[in-house]
Amino acid sequence: MHLFRGALDLDQNKVAAPSDLIEAPLSRIDSGARSLKSFRLLPVAVLFVFVVVALGAYVVTRNLVLDQEERLLKERADEVGALLSNSFGSLTSQLRVLGSVGASTDEAATEIFNETAGALIRPGTVTIGVAAPQGDGFVVVNAVGEGSVAGDPLDADTASLALRALSAGDMVTSIVTGDQGPRLILGLPAGSSGSVSYQVSMINPTTPVPSTPDSPYQELRVALYASSEPDPAQLVLSTEPGGTVSGKTQAVPLAVGADAWLIVVGTRSPLGGPFAQNVPWILFGGGLFTATLAAAVAEILVRRRRYALALVAARTQELEVAHDARRHAQEAAEAANHAKSVFLSRMSHELRTPLNSVLGFGQLLELEDLTKDQSDSVGQILKGGRHLLALINEVLDISRIEAGELAFSPEPVLVADLVYEAVDLMQPAVKQRGIQLVVDSSGTCNCYVFADRQRTKQIVLNLLSNAVKYNRPRGSIALSCRRTTDTRISISVADTGYGIAAERLGLLFVPFERLGVEGTGVEGTGIGLALSRRLAEAMGGTVTAASVLGQGSTFTVDLPRVEGPVERYERLNGDRIPAAAPASDTRRVLHIEDNLSNLRLIERIFEHRPEVEVVAAMHGSLGLELAREHRPSLILLDLHLPDISGEEVLQRLREDPVTAPIPVVIVSADATPRQIQRLLASGATAYITKPIDVRELLDVYERVQRT
Repeated sequence: MHLFRGALDLDQNKVAAPSDLIEAPLSRIDSGARSLKSFRLLPVAVLFVFVVVALGAYVVTRNLVLDQEERLLKERADEVGALLSNSFGSLTSQLRVLGSVGASTDEAATEIFNETAGALIRPGTVTIGVAAPQGDGFVVVNAVGEGSVAGDPLDADTASLALRALSAGDMVTSIVTGDQGPRLILGLPAGSSGSVSYQVSMINPTTPVPSTPDSPYQELRVALYASSEPDPAQLVLSTEPGGTVSGKTQAVPLAVGADAWLIVVGTRSPLGGPFAQNVPWILFGGGLFTATLAAAVAEILVRRRRYALALVAARTQELEVAHDARRHAQEAAEAANHAKSVFLSRMSHELRTPLNSVLGFGQLLELEDLTKDQSDSVGQILKGGRHLLALINEVLDISRIEAGELAFSPEPVLVADLVYEAVDLMQPAVKQRGIQLVVDSSGTCNCYVFADRQRTKQIVLNLLSNAVKYNRPRGSIALSCRRTTDTRISISVADTGYGIAAERLGLLFVPFERLGVEGTGVEGTGIGLALSRRLAEAMGGTVTAASVLGQGSTFTVDLPRVEGPVERYERLNGDRIPAAAPASDTRRVLHIEDNLSNLRLIERIFEHRPEVEVVAAMHGSLGLELAREHRPSLILLDLHLPDISGEEVLQRLREDPVTAPIPVVIVSADATPRQIQRLLASGATAYITKPIDVRELLDVYERVQRT
């Protein structure tokens, strides 16, 4: 109809001339013909472009799928490596403990060794034992399982491994083939006596290891080699017949003590799913179909230009809508990613804000004229609030634990202080559930362990909290301390709960694993035990668990035993430090420290200076008040305090004109050069590391008094 629009002159509201009736349609037909000529190659061009786009989409999508598959395989391989590394770490800790116990021929030590090692004997484990050097070889001191018994000489293969373990100073491994098949031998030095703990296990590397139906790794094919290369002679285990993992694989190095092992991981099926593998072909086929369809549509568009232009406009609008939707989706994804990055900082603020009210009003109540019961209640509120604040800090430090950047301040800590502080904090929960909590120290709790005070208390509190939450109504909890060896102290928490099946004990220390109690109403996140074990291992200890289904569970934290600060001072110094001549005036030394043992040590040291009066403060805020009130000659400041950090105390002292001139000496177990330099630059007069060198402390005191 558009060819005949010129037939009517609408503006003049009259009929056009007869010539117009002919010329106008002809001119439009001529114009349409020229347009059609210019569009003859359009279908071919469209077909070519769409084929190229389809090929490009196929190549790009295929590369993306392959890249994602490779990334997924690497992630899974790293997970398998981490699990095996943790398993070998636990085995190393077990053999180290067994070596310390089994190296002694004492009857009690032998009984403990037999009981502990016997519990570790599993199908395939032949022998667990400890051997001591004798002449050119080794003789078995204690052993459990088949093979050699106490008094027998160690066989040549195991003796050779023992020599290599002593030389390396760490765990070493060896695969030996005998009449009964290949055996895997592990050896670890058992202390300074030259003894070696060892474990012999039968292996059958050519028989595939089956995966459980609920295993998250059942789609993986894994081979573990006791060498840095995929050597068939060093194959330990595999999930494949014949032991070879073929196809696309990922190799992950694994450090097993002083030896380098290798994990080769492949896949049974695409990790991204079969659909993802077909996406490139789907896109390519769809692209070819679209190209053919577009060429046909282009041909129609050439013949019906107006319709084609309208269709192009509609398609363009659809593309714009799709582009806007894609842009909005991208913006939403970026916003979600940003939200994740700021989550930790915001969580810190949101959690600390209500705690500020709890602790603030609790401290105001503490200043009121309260009855004894009310005062005790307020004290419990403040203790619980401060502990919750510490737990928040620990949750925010989980990523730092994984990165190995979490700061520790290990020092001699009195076990009794930790135990009774933890028990005191747990009393409200214990009373609420009617549970009987018994502490059986038998005098061992009066020993010291070398650990970070706050982290160790957190571990004990977590074990007690679990014992309360998962106990029976009106059940009981037994907390006990005992000396496992001359150098180790263990703290055990035993409950009368429902117990844990033996096959599920291995999942206890897996982060976020709650063993099916998610729907029982018992609060928890499943990270407490995993975090406790990692904290203990970072302090040279371990956390273990034992349970009997239907009877209860026992969790034990084992830590290095050390000499107390005062005892060490008296042993090393005695009366060798002469007392100084009495001064004409009294000089005060303010000691800000939350460890009672360290407070007593400083008081004992300055007994040789009769002119010195030691004023103690176990909290940073109290130390600031005492500094303003007494204006001491010297301030000794610990960095790890229960309320505010020592670094913040130093900053406030330097910002206050009243306390700015007072010399401040940092006394801490943190001894990194960067931290020492930073605190000295912040205004500290000196930095003394724990354990304290008494003469260094007195020299610093004398130097400060002369200035």
